[in-house]
Amino acid sequence: MQGLCNKCGSPGHTSDKCPAVKKIFRRGPEIRICSICGERGHNSRTCPVSNPGKANARQVKFDSQMVKRCSYCGIKGHNKRTCPVLHPGKSIISNRDNRRRCSHCSKPGHNSRTCPVINPGKVKHRKKGWRRCTICDRTGHNSRTCPELYPERFRIKKLRSKGKRLCSHCNQPGHNNRTCPELNPTAAKARIVRSSRTKALRRCSICNSTEHNARTCDQ
Repeated sequence: MQGLCNKCGSPGHTSDKCPAVKKIFRRGPEIRICSICGERGHNSRTCPVSNPGKANARQVKFDSQMVKRCSYCGIKGHNKRTCPVLHPGKSIISNRDNRRRCSHCSKPGHNSRTCPVINPGKVKHRKKGWRRCTICDRTGHNSRTCPELYPERFRIKKLRSKGKRLCSHCNQPGHNNRTCPELNPTAAKARIVRSSRTKALRRCSICNSTEHNARTCDQ
């Protein structure tokens, strides 16, 4: 027995070939056709026959969106900063090399200080993010905060790295310039009184000590 159509209920065809269902024709991608020359891809405003200047500008804009084009020589593949016509001696270095190139061996990935040709025994690969001092050759600081040259700068840097409050006037930790004893002794005394009050709030109820409370008392 021949099946019936699910759309109209008539025999002899299926629902995908039902003549009662109107087919919807979807419009494909619109292709621009010029009304002057009849060519596709542009209109009368950017027609190379009637307006070659706008046609050339449109083509340059289209190419710049697709491929990088130099604004100096018009050649694809580079920009004005790395143009071989404008800069003959400038080499194009990829982003993978981080634009670092050795001035001695001309190889990417290092500079002359870590060149394996000049310094074969020097460590080339070290942990990422570690700065190395050029004075003492230690990691964790640079030559501006070297403890051998500038011990005071190193002390300030170490205190700031720990998150401690540092006075900008006397470079001492524990207060700022508003409560500095050299600039404002009254505010400094008030700060000491406030800090002593907060510390005095914690007191052991057994031995009356301010170092611990009753739960951690040894007596």
